[in-house]
Amino acid sequence: MGKVFLFILTFAIGAQALFSFQLFATGNPIAITIAAIQLVGFITGITVMMRNFRRSRTTDYRKGFYGFGLMIATGVPTLGNFFFGLLFLITGSALIQQIGWSVSGSILIAILVGIFWGRWNWKTHAIQLDFAHLPEDLNGLRIVQISDIHVGSFFNQTHRVQKAIDQINSLKPDYVLFTGDLVNNITAEMHGWEPLFLQIEATKGKFSILGNHDYGDYVPWEAELHKQENLKAIIEMHRTIGFTPLLNEQVQISEEGDGAYFIGVENWGKAPFRQSGNLEKATESIPENAFKLLLSHDPSHFDEQVIGTGIDLTLSGHTHGMQFGIERFGIKFSPVQFRYKKWAGLYQVGKQYLYVNRGFGYIGFPGRVGIYPEITLIELKRN
Repeated sequence: MGKVFLFILTFAIGAQALFSFQLFATGNPIAITIAAIQLVGFITGITVMMRNFRRSRTTDYRKGFYGFGLMIATGVPTLGNFFFGLLFLITGSALIQQIGWSVSGSILIAILVGIFWGRWNWKTHAIQLDFAHLPEDLNGLRIVQISDIHVGSFFNQTHRVQKAIDQINSLKPDYVLFTGDLVNNITAEMHGWEPLFLQIEATKGKFSILGNHDYGDYVPWEAELHKQENLKAIIEMHRTIGFTPLLNEQVQISEEGDGAYFIGVENWGKAPFRQSGNLEKATESIPENAFKLLLSHDPSHFDEQVIGTGIDLTLSGHTHGMQFGIERFGIKFSPVQFRYKKWAGLYQVGKQYLYVNRGFGYIGFPGRVGIYPEITLIELKRN
């Protein structure tokens, strides 16, 4: 990991130096002004981000997030110019130089669109899954999945989030299932948001699990007791907004035939993420041939423990699709796939399915470029 970070850092510095050199070398006052603004913005973004991303408990993430956004908006476009900048140094072709600057400009526009529009552009992804042993009374069941709310990132933009709540309710779900990360770090982030999320409607019930950010692992605590009290408050907050948390436990949703169950585990992810999930405990006493739907925040759990268990459908989140990528023209790519092979959408292994939600909110970078916030509608059919 250290070598990868060093490579990325070296590449970023090299791209920045090449970009600045090209613009300053033109001698054009406009180009020099752009170079100066870009360089100052990049350094300012890094400085603000580093000063405000130190480990601390807060409900106001704006400075750190906006610093991150400024760093991305000014720094990432230089990466798009890197290859063309090198070619220009070799060939001296003005056309190649213009192409490089055009690529940088296009990336900048995409990032700005992602910041000002993309993070509020909730998309509904609808899928239908057929199962031979689905109880007849669940045929046509409508489930809405949401994940990774990260409410502390919304900066009191209640009118924008209201749009997403209305979008959920318009789908008229039987169940709403939330797969973790209600907050960034602490329960207080939810204070004032309760009435809005309490509006989420489901005719049969709402169930939830915890994500890695819900445990308070990423901020300092004066004592372990305070951290545990925060966790208890998070769990109670789920109940306050109408969700029943499933913490390594199950709930039966049909008694027909061998029955059907929702199963919820606490967070289980590959290191360095915590592994509090206990799948064996959560599935205890469930009939072998029952229909089983698992809520597990981190999709890596599917490959590591779920495959081969007979669980029919697993719902996860966690990756956010890195909030950056492309899903158009038959292309599906995000840098996050180098860490998670199953990072967004539907996957199948044998007769088992995994669906990875792209996330309701965002964290760190205050935007979404090409990978938009998601509300998932899953319709179950008996075949």
